[in-house]
Amino acid sequence: MLKRIGFSLLVAAIRPAVAVAAKFIPVNVGPASLLVLSKTSVVAKSDATASTHLQSNLTSVLKPLSSTEPELPLLDVNFCGECLPLDQADVVDRWKHVFSLFRPHVRDLGSLRERADSFFPIIDPILEKYDIPDDFRYVPLAESGLKARAISRAGAAGYWQLMPGTARALGLKVSGRVDERFNVHKATEAACRYLRELYNQLGSWSLVAAAYNAGPGFVKNQLKRYAHRDYYKMSLPRETRYYLYRVLLYKEVMSRPDDYSSFLTPAPDLRTAYTAWKRTELRQAA
Repeated sequence: MLKRIGFSLLVAAIRPAVAVAAKFIPVNVGPASLLVLSKTSVVAKSDATASTHLQSNLTSVLKPLSSTEPELPLLDVNFCGECLPLDQADVVDRWKHVFSLFRPHVRDLGSLRERADSFFPIIDPILEKYDIPDDFRYVPLAESGLKARAISRAGAAGYWQLMPGTARALGLKVSGRVDERFNVHKATEAACRYLRELYNQLGSWSLVAAAYNAGPGFVKNQLKRYAHRDYYKMSLPRETRYYLYRVLLYKEVMSRPDDYSSFLTPAPDLRTAYTAWKRTELRQAA
């Protein structure tokens, strides 16, 4: 009987402590980890103070993680002189969405900038040759991350992610032995010829970007259906709907990263904080 009463008291002391831990511990922490946690926090302390000790330690470690995520600065942004209409709620939502997706990868920005420092001096004169606005220098960042050998599941390849048929139509050699989509000079020349042709047909650089992603046929059909020629109000496939926002994101973080530093500063990692706290608890209990 005494053993049963003692066990009941121990369970009563453990239960609130485990309940507090379960509230904060990531879902990938298994039962074995919970067992270690309960043993080190409960057995090493008296039953009467175990729950309070565990709760205060978890709260002190995890309190900074519960702070509100910083707001994205809504600055004046334009693509080839066409302003991003941030007075429209759905435009703001998409803009925030692409930034939120990019935020965990901000640590890669340094290496991307190094690749861009080598890439831009090559393509900028070619863009100027075809009278293509400078903002299109960021299209390859959104397309391939400036990885020369990038190949999509659909078969698009190279910095500019040209499809085989499009590349051949633009004069590039694409075969099993030779693929000029991987030649930065030739691929950029071909892409610029294509962009200039699209602008001659569509008359809007934002629509050119949409057509580069979805194909000119699709955009032309949309223009027949709607009285306006506004990319931001068109009914587009999901990827194309976010495409120009992704290009603009790279323009913004590459050209003025300090203006977005308050938002792009990586948030603390819950799992890392929990691991560090658990190690401290184990050392104290030893």
